[in-house]
Amino acid sequence: MRFSIVALAALLSLGGCADKSAFDLFKMDEAHERAVENMRSGTIVKSLETKAIVSAVYLNPVYPGDYQDGEYFISAIYFEKRNLETKKWTLQDYGYTLTLNGAEPLSMEEIKENDPRRTLIPVQNKWNRYYLIRFAPVASSSLALRLENNQTGSVVLSYPKER
Repeated sequence: MRFSIVALAALLSLGGCADKSAFDLFKMDEAHERAVENMRSGTIVKSLETKAIVSAVYLNPVYPGDYQDGEYFISAIYFEKRNLETKKWTLQDYGYTLTLNGAEPLSMEEIKENDPRRTLIPVQNKWNRYYLIRFAPVASSSLALRLENNQTGSVVLSYPKER
């Protein structure tokens, strides 16, 4: 009986103390939530070895006022390491092509480590190369971003296109 009263008193006195939970630490702003929703990732695997990993955010629905003159993506691309000098790797060095619904990009700008635009993609590590990629406007209702290599294979990231 004595234990019951002590336990009840402790429960009542401590029950209302926590007005925040651990999930309050993970609040995102609206743009970051849209970026997470519009991020897709894929992997190219050959003979049980990872050859490339691509993650991309379709920026048009994330920032509709900023990206209107084409289809914009920010992408993080990882390639299998052939040497330790990661600063010299490009898509062409590995024989890869990147297309959107079969079309080549109009521009592909590498984003350096200290560039604030790099925070637009929720994937951050030192092994990836980051690019801001612009394609011509697409009239289709769906988008297929394809990273492809004739030797290792391809991966397609699919996005719905908002009208």
